[in-house]
Amino acid sequence: MTINKPFVRNSLIMLFCGSALLVSVVLSAIVLIAQTQETFDKLTVARAVRTSASDLFSLLQDAETGQRGFLLTADSGFLKPYQDAVGQIAGAEGRLTRAMSELSNRSDNTAELYSLINEKLRELASTVEAAKTGNLEAARRTVLDGNGQELMTKIRDRMQAIIAASDTAIRTNVGKHATFSDRLQFIIIAAFIAILVVLGGAIYIIMRHVRSLTEARRELMKLNEELEHRVQERTQDVVRANQEIQRYAYIVTHDLRAPLVNIMGFASELDRSIKDVSAYVLADGEPLSQQQVLDARMAVEQDMPEALGFIRSSTSRMDGLINAILKISRDGRRQLKPESIDVREIAANCVASQQHRLDEVGGEVELALSSMKLFSDRMSIEQILANLVDNAVKYRSTERPLRIKIEAIRRGRLVDIIVEDNGRGIEADDLERVFELFRRAGPQDQVGEGIGLAHVRSLARNLGGDIDVRSVPGKGSAFILTTPTDLTQVLRSLSA
Repeated sequence: MTINKPFVRNSLIMLFCGSALLVSVVLSAIVLIAQTQETFDKLTVARAVRTSASDLFSLLQDAETGQRGFLLTADSGFLKPYQDAVGQIAGAEGRLTRAMSELSNRSDNTAELYSLINEKLRELASTVEAAKTGNLEAARRTVLDGNGQELMTKIRDRMQAIIAASDTAIRTNVGKHATFSDRLQFIIIAAFIAILVVLGGAIYIIMRHVRSLTEARRELMKLNEELEHRVQERTQDVVRANQEIQRYAYIVTHDLRAPLVNIMGFASELDRSIKDVSAYVLADGEPLSQQQVLDARMAVEQDMPEALGFIRSSTSRMDGLINAILKISRDGRRQLKPESIDVREIAANCVASQQHRLDEVGGEVELALSSMKLFSDRMSIEQILANLVDNAVKYRSTERPLRIKIEAIRRGRLVDIIVEDNGRGIEADDLERVFELFRRAGPQDQVGEGIGLAHVRSLARNLGGDIDVRSVPGKGSAFILTTPTDLTQVLRSLSA
């Protein structure tokens, strides 16, 4: 078994490239996923710090709001939000502390912040306690001296610094996360495309290998079919040639024998007449009977002219038959000359040559074909079409005006040229008979020897084609000439 080395080599190359690509994609994906996870963790911590700082500052604001409301209105209803906010501040500080502890580049400034918060809570608690004991004016003076406002400003500045740093970290990590995600997406897409390319290349290599095998197999099958077709064609040609030989042998033995028999019979009759005349001429003065004189007179006046006339007509018949056989024989020996011809042009010329006869019978011809080029023998095509148009005119129907239609249909390497008429038509039993030499069908009211369609079939087969007919008696006939579009291929095949 022969190994297809290019196929094996290309397959190994594609396998190596695919494996290397797969390893590269996996390693790159692992690195990017790790970086993306790290960035996501940092982003989560920064968001937690910001949320915790915002919650803590919001609770301080709620506590201060509750304190101010209680001091301004002395309404104990404001103590509820104050007490709730104060009670949650310790938990908020713990959450902020835990979030800050997870920062990788933290600056530990929460101790000072918590000190300020505790001092602010003491200030709030002292004013609220003073207001509860009835010393409302003292509590208000404590607020108005601005110490609490200063503490709140310091706390706000530190909170805003923490929040700003968190926002910066969030933006940085969001950007990194987006970058890593884009890179990962790009690598995945590029890997997908590369895998498709490798897979497509592998499929292409396999398909090319399969295609080459299929083409080789198809070519082998085609060669076998062509060989079988050629053998079949040659067999059909031999059979057809044998049939033609048998038919011509029959013609020679039958059709030529009939006038020959007539010649022999009338030659005997002429011989008898000569004897009667000789008896009269060679009498040398001897007396002749009345019967001898009558016989000699009848021989000279009737028998001899009649015998000579029959002999003359029989020899003329034999000459016509021999000339017809020679004509068909010359068609087979004539060297065909392929050239580029236009079927419509040839059909138009054939119609023009018959136009005077068409005008006499009031006939019309429809050229239902466009310009179609063939590479064939011009003389053979012209003779075939001229003969078919002539037959259509000759065997027209007297019941209606003659209508002839000529069309051409291309079928791959063949073309069908159809000459259709509305004439007498041909009986089904005579469809094949009309192509036989010296055979005529239907009423014998037209002059002819029965060689026209035989000549047409001979020409068509010399071109590598054939001719057929379909007909409906009383309606008309259609003769179909099938011929190759390129005669040179037929000639090359025959020479091969």
